[in-house]
Amino acid sequence: KPKSLNDKLTRNIQIGLNDRLSFTKHLFEGNSDEYHRVISQVTTMKDFNEARNFIETTVKPDYNWEGKEQHLERFLLLIEKKFI
Repeated sequence: KPKSLNDKLTRNIQIGLNDRLSFTKHLFEGNSDEYHRVISQVTTMKDFNEARNFIETTVKPDYNWEGKEQHLERFLLLIEKKFI
């Protein structure tokens, strides 16, 4: 589906309330400030590969995401949509 002009102009990552709460709880140990910091940093990146690399090498090692692959996949999927 082609992006609308509004989609092309928005620089934000579109994450719904339920996903945001889930990511904060499961991926960021309940720390909403850390979640927002990571999202803010990702929005400044030039492409999805840079964002994924940042998450895999910088963010993921700081948290125990073992067994949370489903949340991580959803998180990366929503981030990827920003760059499509």
